[in-house]
Parts: sequence; C-alpha cells; structure tokens
Amino acid sequence: MRLLLILAAITTLARGEVYLDEKKAAEIVLRGCDSIAREEKALKPEDRAELEKSTALRIPEDRFTTLVGKHAGAVCGYAVILNEIGKTEPITFMVGVDPQGRVAEVAVMVFRETRGGEVHEPRFTRQFRGKRLKNPIRLNDDIMSYTGATMSSEAIARGVKKALAVVAHYYPQP
Repeated sequence: MRLLLILAAITTLARGEVYLDEKKAAEIVLRGCDSIAREEKALKPEDRAELEKSTALRIPEDRFTTLVGKHAGAVCGYAVILNEIGKTEPITFMVGVDPQGRVAEVAVMVFRETRGGEVHEPRFTRQFRGKRLKNPIRLNDDIMSYTGATMSSEAIARGVKKALAVVAHYYPQP
C-alpha cells in the first residue's frame, strides 16, 4: 500500500498540476473571439536575432505555437503558448495579446514545480494586463513576485515578454 502511495505521488509530481487544456486556455485569453486558428512559427536565425534584440532575452526555442482569434472575420487577438523553466521544470502557459499589442490575459495551463504554484492565480497573472513590449516586465520593477515563487514568477514574466515579441514580429500592426 505504501509503495502505491509513493508511486502515485511521483506520477503526480512528474505530470504536474494541470489547470487548463489548450482549448480552455484559448477561451480565457482570446475571450470574445468566435474562431481560432492555430499556427506553428518556425524560427529562422534572423527571427531569433530579432526576437532576442527586442526582448534582451535568450530565445532557445526552435518554434512557437500561436493562435489567431477572429470575431466576425476581424482579428480580435493573438495567443502564444510557452514553456518556461521555473526552478527546474517547465511551466506551460498561454499569453493573450490584443490587436494593439497589449497583454490581454495570461493563463497557466500546467505547473510542474513543487513550489510556486501561486503564479496561476489571477492576483498574480492580472499584473500583466495592458503590458506592452516596451514595458520592463521584470520582477520588482513593474511585476511583483510571490514569496517562495520567485523563479516561477520570473519564468512567467520572461514568457510574457517573449509572447509580446513573437506577436509583434509575426503579426506586425500597420
């Protein structure tokens, strides 16, 4: 019996806490859109260089999954799915960006760390609403972290900055 409990605990930790699947996360971050198209954006060396320049972050990803939401045929928002390392494990989340290039919403989909899960709570994620690529989006600057969740908070902030850059790069506004 004890072995079964230990195996169940290990399986839960390895899988992580699943809060939302992609469809539910998209409904949250692309609220009001009546159709959503999923796209894969493969990074060419020049794309990576541009993204790294605009964010001052290292971009190790080879590709990004984006969603384009439309309402009555007009774009009503974009979303980027990210996996950012917290302390040791990836945090999967989706960042919604409005057509004006501002963060609309952040939705944590899967949290795999043993500590710091508070980053999925609205009181943390709503700090990103309205942020633009030109904003710092850094802890203890314009984003407050949770005590005990500093690395997870940094991971989300880093991902939000990347998402804004990806949207600006692949979906430039006139």
